[in-house]
Amino acid sequence: MEDAAPPRPAFALVGAGAVGRALGLRLAAAGHAVAGVVSRTRASASALADVLGAPVASDRLADLPAAPLVALCVPDGEIAGVARALAGLDRAWGGAVVLHTSGATPASALGSLAAEGARTLSFHPLQTVPGGAGAAVFDGVTVGVEGGAEGVAAGAALAEALGMRPLVVPTAAKPLYHLAAATASNLVVALLAVAQEVLASIDVGRDDAAAMLAPLVRGTVENVLASSPEASLTGPVARGDLETLEAHGRALRTRLPHLVPAYAALSVEAVRVAVRAGRLPAERAEAVLALLEQMAAPPRPDGAAPGGTP
Repeated sequence: MEDAAPPRPAFALVGAGAVGRALGLRLAAAGHAVAGVVSRTRASASALADVLGAPVASDRLADLPAAPLVALCVPDGEIAGVARALAGLDRAWGGAVVLHTSGATPASALGSLAAEGARTLSFHPLQTVPGGAGAAVFDGVTVGVEGGAEGVAAGAALAEALGMRPLVVPTAAKPLYHLAAATASNLVVALLAVAQEVLASIDVGRDDAAAMLAPLVRGTVENVLASSPEASLTGPVARGDLETLEAHGRALRTRLPHLVPAYAALSVEAVRVAVRAGRLPAERAEAVLALLEQMAAPPRPDGAAPGGTP
């Protein structure tokens, strides 16, 4: 008969927002007992404690139970202050694992707890977590793990125990890691907002625009994930279609001039993808880039389009 697996360490949560809730549910589902929840308000702490079955819920850090695993799911600007407050409590931190869930803030923000002997790390699920999300939101998700050697080892083991995939991120590379994450999530949202704004300029309502764009967006994402950006790129840039690109530029200059720089910049990046894919010959690529540079130039004082474009 095989020996029973050792019990998973108990955890305590600081922060009861969307990430704290989902992570708490994931930890509980994996067999970690919850010791307590502390949040900005007692009501939010109590609400999550009820969901997790936590015996302690409070709005005071001093009430956080001692636990071998502590997760700080708080805004980036509050991490260091919360860590200092916890380090000042009359308790031993030696050997405890303390993590924060920020993708941008380094583990060094927990330095005051590391000085008390805690193994500290950042543990950033590469996922957007809406309010009310459950444990399944982290299924198969990559976790960016960063910090000292002991903290990283503990974070990688925790990620694997939670059915997530650890990615060890060197501290110096963390801004680039987070930039990639923000581009794939936040800037995609901004890009879809641009598409909806363009449709609104021809009187297509927000709900109709979302319904129209949904199949196109899903299909595009599925194509890129199944192959590559180079294999998935279509449209006027990939074809070197100067006439269509000129029409886009004229329409934006007339109706939505503030979107011209964004359109031109994204199209330049599309040129790079098309060239890498071998879809756009160098001579045609130069012509497209010249047109985009012309399009992005400031309007002339006489009101004419830049570069004499009609």
